[in-house]
Amino acid sequence: MKRYISLSPLLFVLLAVTSFAQTTIRVAADSSSGTYNKMLGEIIGVCNDDSLNIVPSNEGGGGATGNLDALFNNKADAAFLHSDVYLYNAQSDPSYNKFKTLVAGWPESIHILALRQSISRKHGTLSFGKQDFNSLSDLSGYTVAAAGGGVLTGRILSGQGGGNFTVTDAGSGANVIAMLDSGKADAVIFVGAAPLPNIEKLDKSRYKLLPIGESIAGRVGNVYRPVKINYPGLTNGPLTTMAPLATILTRQFSTPEKISAQARFRACVVKNLPRLQDTGSPNWQDVTAGDHGIASIPWLDLPATMTPTASRPTRK
Repeated sequence: MKRYISLSPLLFVLLAVTSFAQTTIRVAADSSSGTYNKMLGEIIGVCNDDSLNIVPSNEGGGGATGNLDALFNNKADAAFLHSDVYLYNAQSDPSYNKFKTLVAGWPESIHILALRQSISRKHGTLSFGKQDFNSLSDLSGYTVAAAGGGVLTGRILSGQGGGNFTVTDAGSGANVIAMLDSGKADAVIFVGAAPLPNIEKLDKSRYKLLPIGESIAGRVGNVYRPVKINYPGLTNGPLTTMAPLATILTRQFSTPEKISAQARFRACVVKNLPRLQDTGSPNWQDVTAGDHGIASIPWLDLPATMTPTASRPTRK
């Protein structure tokens, strides 16, 4: 008598996944510092082959917020962003709750930059030649400028963190320093893995970096991780700040092709992490194997039977 075996839907998916010669994943990786694009390029260098095609998808720029918009509007299958950008949107709009972590990355330090000789504009009053600000906690009632995802970071620090400062969107990373120099902002925020090239090259006699301050840091511990940064001349030794986590976000797909691309992408990054740490951007050295990222962002469960693409020759 013949016996028939019933195959589960997941097994059907796995069988279908392995039959595709090549799968494509579109990844949004815009950032004002260029870090995301650079690191995506390094992933492409070790992962693109006859089974996986990783395509940059920078729809309109806009840094982390633009990357999230591209993912939300289905113009990208995955997106680089710092975790607080997602959390800020998810708290205000439940439709963002569909996104999950594909790959957990590295801490993206919050940089608070001020003038050494401040131009204080609190309550519309100008006062020159003062060094009023020794931490972000001192900026209550003042104006802080940022761009891209840094605007949302500022809103979290001002609101949930109790900083009580006004956050102004500078529109672009290039305008942020200009607002500080002109006195339109009393401090500015940059978010990115230290050291940031645009911070390193600043005139150390004119600018300084500020710590977050314990009163704010204590209120945002569920959103950020404490880190230290050190920019000789801009800080007096290591400076304590906070950091969201750089995260490659995605969503749950239904088609075998998309699931295959997600699984192969993750497997390749995991397999090649030691190589990326030894030869790629220094940020890779702060990526921990097995890290599932910020606990409040769900981890995407994927088939564990996919063969990592790194075992195949790179396509020329």
